[in-house]
Amino acid sequence: MEIESLETNQERETNAPEVWEEEEEDEAAKKDDGSTKFLKVFAVIAGWGSTFFGVDTSVIGGAALYVQPDLSISPLQWSWITSVPLLAACFGLGTSIPLCYHIGRKYVVLLAAVLYLAGATMSAAADSMVVLLVGRIILGLGMGLEAMVIPIYLAELVPKQHRGGHLNIFNSLQTFGGFIAAIIDGIFQNVSGGWRYMLGSGVIGPALQLVFALFIPESPRWYIQKGRVADAERSWKRIRKDMPKTRKEFLELKENVENEMKEAKGSMKVIHEILTIPRIRATFVIGALISLAQQWNGATAIAYYLPTLISQMGVSVKNSVYANIPIYFYNSCCTLPSFFLFDRFGRRPVLLITMPILIIGLIISGCSLQASTVASRSGGFFVGLALYYVGYQIGVSPLAWAINGEIYELHVRNWGMSWGAAILLGSAFSVSYTFTRQVRAFTKTGVFGLYAGFTLIFWFILIILMPETNARTLEDIRNIFDEGLVGLAKYNWSQTKAWVNTKLGKQKKEDTKESDELPNTSPLVIVQEKASAKEDEPALATIQQNA
Repeated sequence: MEIESLETNQERETNAPEVWEEEEEDEAAKKDDGSTKFLKVFAVIAGWGSTFFGVDTSVIGGAALYVQPDLSISPLQWSWITSVPLLAACFGLGTSIPLCYHIGRKYVVLLAAVLYLAGATMSAAADSMVVLLVGRIILGLGMGLEAMVIPIYLAELVPKQHRGGHLNIFNSLQTFGGFIAAIIDGIFQNVSGGWRYMLGSGVIGPALQLVFALFIPESPRWYIQKGRVADAERSWKRIRKDMPKTRKEFLELKENVENEMKEAKGSMKVIHEILTIPRIRATFVIGALISLAQQWNGATAIAYYLPTLISQMGVSVKNSVYANIPIYFYNSCCTLPSFFLFDRFGRRPVLLITMPILIIGLIISGCSLQASTVASRSGGFFVGLALYYVGYQIGVSPLAWAINGEIYELHVRNWGMSWGAAILLGSAFSVSYTFTRQVRAFTKTGVFGLYAGFTLIFWFILIILMPETNARTLEDIRNIFDEGLVGLAKYNWSQTKAWVNTKLGKQKKEDTKESDELPNTSPLVIVQEKASAKEDEPALATIQQNA
């Protein structure tokens, strides 16, 4: 078998007599992670489905200003139109668990593209609220499949050194889709029946993915799960170079997957393990917390109602739609730093630093809505929104997908990703559907303050519980949770104390060094120096006489 040849090659490389060759190989391995050029193409194709999220979020906000009067839809009815895909996505997640196991990650991506294509077409052709609602439900089912499979798919194929950056592709392409949709809204808002073209633009992304996804490989992990080791090796070679380091990684992958499959249980036993084993339960708690934090800052609701919010500040309807274009362009740019920040500085520091920026942005935007003039309202709102997107798009937004894509053990990974995505999408539905009701109860300023308060609470909780998964294999990450949430909190506290002590220790060393270099000018030292000088005067006079 081909796997035997890999083992033989590995033994040959390991038993090489020249020590200097092994050292040179290790040095080269540090510089080369073993990824092929195709891996980068694969990551974009696999993550392309996330553009559908962004397109829908942006396009429905612009279309809202024209669909409601055209189809006689009330604001409360429209809250169903905007949010129902998120509710349908939760049901899509439920079907994604058996589908990912039985037909594989690749074909779930293809099925999601078909559902998106059908839903967007029906929405564009709708002649009543009911038809529009059904179309958006179908679209939401595809959204649920994509939300489940893409983060897992990417996490299983990319190297551990760059997993954070690659998982950010999901979030970056989502915001890029929003930017493209904002341009489409601006183009068609002056066309008769333009909202149909806006909603119909949602077919472009699924059509492209439906074609290109035919050429991407299946996950090697899934092949090994099914006992198809030769297929797993062929898939592996398409994304990783043939070198000792990658051969070793493949053999480790095979061993780890087979060991975890031996521990695999039926559905009821899996649920029992999730509830009773602290290590597994901790991963589900962390996944839920980061998903809730991503949505209960109001992100999806603000995106859905952004043109409406801008028009209510006194800006014209057309300018409200046009304003989406620079906003979404800026939003897309804010996702770029995450590509290197996660893998260079780690997930935990980036999240904990960016969340306060998000909170400040919400407070500024909310308070600016109380200003007396259109210029001051809109100016303050956009300044706050700019800070908000820095904190959101660099931190919690991509990390919610990244963390949920990498913390779960293999035999519960489908369950875990569905759990995280269901909470995320369910929260997005709750926040979006109730947004108009929240505004009526608390005013717009009060709602922004409410979101800031929720984010502050999650920030304090994540300071205690947020794990660091950077530069770890998916198999190594499970060791972080061995002692459950209590052990994780103790570990985070010990790491924080060590970091503080290190910083204080460096400062003390610097202070000591500076004090050694500077002359001591204390009064006692000056008196001692004068006394010493007086004692030395006779000796000095004798030396001068002899000279």
